[in-house]
Amino acid sequence: MSVGTKLLQAAAGNAGDPVYVDDVFSTFLYDGTGSSQTINNGIDLSGEGGLVWIKRRSSTRDHGLFDTERGVNQRLYSNYSLASGTNSSSLTAFNSNGFTVGTESDVNGSSTTNVAWTFRKAEKFFDIVTYTGNGTAGHAVSHNLGSVPGMILIKNLTGESWLVYHRGIGNTKSLTLN
Repeated sequence: MSVGTKLLQAAAGNAGDPVYVDDVFSTFLYDGTGSSQTINNGIDLSGEGGLVWIKRRSSTRDHGLFDTERGVNQRLYSNYSLASGTNSSSLTAFNSNGFTVGTESDVNGSSTTNVAWTFRKAEKFFDIVTYTGNGTAGHAVSHNLGSVPGMILIKNLTGESWLVYHRGIGNTKSLTLN
């Protein structure tokens, strides 16, 4: 099979319509301008939902994760155990064909090079869920994947380290992202 071959079947739309990698995932390189700019990567975030993970490439800066569940301006840092933060000049819009970044230097500094990985919500591929923990081991969290997750990243929005489950290490162990 060649590039663009069918990845998974869509839960929405006509049954049997193919969904391709380009429909649900993008790696997009862009130059920072220091002024607001729209990144058109073809991923429908405003209608379907998803996550944008941005990292400056031209110098050492923090990773920023922005998702449609918490909304624009809400940032998580994958390289820290910090609480969720608000920045009105970072990612400012989720669009039907990508997203818009503001003037904040970590995501759009003048004369910088940046990368954005975009994950669109899709059955059997990616989902974002917020939930309230109850302190009980084995707490079940509902999702819309329609399959058993292969990897789960968990972040307490008030702080604490990231926890990572991966099917390769089993359900009795975890990894730490930060």
